[in-house]
Amino acid sequence: MNSVGERLREARLARGLTQEQLARGLATKGFISQVERNHATPSLSKLRVFAERLGQPLSYFVPDRPAPPLTLLRKAAQLAVRAEEPAQALAILTEAAGLPATANERADLQRIRGVALSELRQNQEALSTLQGAAATAPMDDAELNAAIYVEIGTVLQIEEQFNAAIEANRRALDWLDRCRHADPELRARVLTNLGSNSFRLGQHAEALAFFVRALDAALDAHMALGVAARAVGELDRALEHCNRALELHSRIRHERAANRILNNMGDVHYAAGRKREAAELQRQCLQRARELKADFEIGLAAGALARYALEDRKYSAAIVLAQESQQAAGRSGDHLHMAVAAAVEGAGADRLGRRRVADRRFTEALKMLAERSAASELAEVCMMYADVLRRRKQGDRAFSFMRMAAERDFTRLPALLHR
Repeated sequence: MNSVGERLREARLARGLTQEQLARGLATKGFISQVERNHATPSLSKLRVFAERLGQPLSYFVPDRPAPPLTLLRKAAQLAVRAEEPAQALAILTEAAGLPATANERADLQRIRGVALSELRQNQEALSTLQGAAATAPMDDAELNAAIYVEIGTVLQIEEQFNAAIEANRRALDWLDRCRHADPELRARVLTNLGSNSFRLGQHAEALAFFVRALDAALDAHMALGVAARAVGELDRALEHCNRALELHSRIRHERAANRILNNMGDVHYAAGRKREAAELQRQCLQRARELKADFEIGLAAGALARYALEDRKYSAAIVLAQESQQAAGRSGDHLHMAVAAAVEGAGADRLGRRRVADRRFTEALKMLAERSAASELAEVCMMYADVLRRRKQGDRAFSFMRMAAERDFTRLPALLHR
């Protein structure tokens, strides 16, 4: 048994993994099938991540093909991050730390480390690492600088520092404008982030403009993948792209980026009072997210549709959608949307006379948000619970929650929840 495909298949079966499980976040089931039948060959960096999943060293699959160590490790760490395995990415980066590197490579390694730390919810350390990468990245590498600043903006957005996040993403956009051939996928992400942060600051017209530009950039990125792969003769990559496009799965991160843009545009239409347009966009987003098995986007879209159903007095439908949102958000680690969806379920349950269920869901939501100091979401859920209490004729308690939301002072929350 000499071929990579035969070794991969034997190791996969010994590990008890399906082709789909081995491919998760890196490729498609179809691509793994192609490799195992010796019709395609994965890159060494991708093979390194497969090897980790199969509990084998890379040399088991390619004993006679030494690779440039730093290049291989850097690409493997990046793939591990994309496959949502940040701990594995950090382990690979530790292995790469002692190797000789150019200034560009060192800055990019720091960028990847910062992203992995953020995925592990270590946001302060992630921000410090990314700022170090920005300080050391060579000025003549515009795309690297753009990639670093968009990650800084992402962490700042998670920390709800929306003005600072906009500044970081504008810097990223400025760097991209200096590139002769800027990555359209990266541009789409920067514009999406700018739209999201503008929306959170109440700048709805600016947000909508950014989202429209982002959708155009994502389409350009999708088209460029096939063209670029064919132009440089990377036939394995072209084959993989074709498999993924045909199966409507994973990589096409552009599909996920475009889907998130649809969700954000739906939010903007809703804020502008165009509820029909908002609902249609969110339904499209949810359908595509289910096809792509994209839990984060399922959580977003199902949560939005649950809120719309609640407002339309379709309480049973609201509960079903809110439960789907919570489950998907829980799988993706998105505790903020998980908490808001729990509150929506609680509001729907209260309307159907299930007060104990409602109180439990609101308590869970508020505690989850308080643990994460999510002031914006806490204010939203406090107002929702205040409305529930007001209908129960618990005016004093309702006013206390309304006051907390207005003042953004949640120090009395534990006492109120135990009353």
